[in-house]
Amino acid sequence: MLKISRRAVLRGVAATAAGVALTSGSAVAASAGVAPAPRGTTCTMQTLPVPANTYRSDVAAIDSSGRFIIGSAIVRGDTDTYPVLLWDRDRLTSFDPPVPDGYPVDVNRDGVVIGNGSGFPASPPWKYRNGVATLLPVIDPADRTTVVAINSRGDIAGMGWTSSGESYGLLWRAARPGTAQVINTPAASTITGLTDDGTVVGRSGDAEPTAWMRTPSGVVRPLVGPDGNADGYVLAASGRWAVGQGRQAGALVGLRWNLRTGRPTVLDPRLGINPTDVNAHGTVLADDQLQRGDTVVTLPSPGPNQTVAGRSLADNRTVAGFHNNRVPGGVRAVRWIGC
Repeated sequence: MLKISRRAVLRGVAATAAGVALTSGSAVAASAGVAPAPRGTTCTMQTLPVPANTYRSDVAAIDSSGRFIIGSAIVRGDTDTYPVLLWDRDRLTSFDPPVPDGYPVDVNRDGVVIGNGSGFPASPPWKYRNGVATLLPVIDPADRTTVVAINSRGDIAGMGWTSSGESYGLLWRAARPGTAQVINTPAASTITGLTDDGTVVGRSGDAEPTAWMRTPSGVVRPLVGPDGNADGYVLAASGRWAVGQGRQAGALVGLRWNLRTGRPTVLDPRLGINPTDVNAHGTVLADDQLQRGDTVVTLPSPGPNQTVAGRSLADNRTVAGFHNNRVPGGVRAVRWIGC
């Protein structure tokens, strides 16, 4: 699944040399538990397996097919560790990110994981494939460089910032391994999504942000709201859809754009103004709410006082996110199926 750049709640801190095999073969500590589905829905919550002695775990993304989920954990020991977790259906692999304070960002349908580091002033982004982690090339090692999203063919979108704060958009194309390409974006932009056909979406400006898309041929177009202006944010994209926020009658509303026509649609108010993700069918995720057509579904929770939220949405009605049972360390990586 292709979505916005977000820092995972849990960060890995173990540094491992790039280009070496990192799969740990961690044993699964618990089988997936299933919460009862609310009456009248088939949407059910499953707790994802984690390594032994896991204190807490969380999800960063799910791929568009629903097979792979990527996340992080805190594992208790003589010294706490912060592995990246990769679920292939119910099979768990854990590995250390190849940079200090590394954390995962996205995963595609081939199980290729991308992530960032938290080093200052610069820490290179990384990629993990088939048990091997490598650092991605950057334009200038002194710049701060981050990845945002990876699509099904393996293209990666991201951002660079110079020491003076100027930003530039980046693509790492699967067809051109070992190279990073600067792409045209509006001034002061942040890329927030990448679709399978190579469409890039983002926002420009901070005080008065505007929404935009960049076609695979490199043409940049504004994404306007119901008021006819581009004031707002794009927060995620997949297929021919993007979601974010814009203005209707001067008020901020949640929006879904058709990237082929540019037409905006106002989301159901129950989803709020900050949608989390969208899939290729146009289904929108916003925390614990899903909007499919005119229908809004609430992700089920094991109890009325236990918080849940989805972080990422696949095309097969699977959602990945977290459950918080409100005890110390009570955040758990989960998925919902049939939603």
